Amino acid sequence: MAFKQKIMILGTGFACGVILVLLIVVVFFNGGHKNRTSEATTPKIEEAHQKEISSLKQELSEAENALKRAQIGQEKQKISELQNAAQSLFKVYYDYDQHLKNNKERQQEVKGVVSSKVARQLFPLEADQLKSDYGTIQSYLNHLNVYVQVQMDATLTAFVDCDYTASAGQLTSHVSHYIFQVTYDTNAKKITAVTELGKVGK
Repeated sequence: MAFKQKIMILGTGFACGVILVLLIVVVFFNGGHKNRTSEATTPKIEEAHQKEISSLKQELSEAENALKRAQIGQEKQKISELQNAAQSLFKVYYDYDQHLKNNKERQQEVKGVVSSKVARQLFPLEADQLKSDYGTIQSYLNHLNVYVQVQMDATLTAFVDCDYTASAGQLTSHVSHYIFQVTYDTNAKKITAVTELGKVGK
């Protein structure tokens, strides 16, 4: 899909260039021809040139608009891919039952949407050996929001706002806003960095 979009954008850009060159040639030819044969120029020929110039201008405008639409569509797709990757990652991160799944399995679940570095960071294998004094640890993701910040070349950054509930034994805690900052590589289509910013509010 990305390859097809690139081909479409390159083709549209090339078409814009060809139309622009043709427009310049027509205008130049029309001006030079008028200077050399002003006495022979008729209103009918002049009208034909004007129509041709108008047509080329319209085609150029349509090509430029098509290029803009393709670029906007591509940006929307990248943002959608980032949102889907964040959803997949944090669902695995927060939908967790200590008795049912270990971190090695969780690393495998997210390897398609994060780099190996991020997988090791969020799901350290040594944590599987830890025990809670309060009982079995469980948690689940209620919902999340992804707020895209800026794009730098092939990289997108965003804030991820998570709402989750966690429990250990008889203790239960609900957190409405826990914030992470993520970096997404649009070429690799993976989250390559995650920074934990912490809880917002009570």
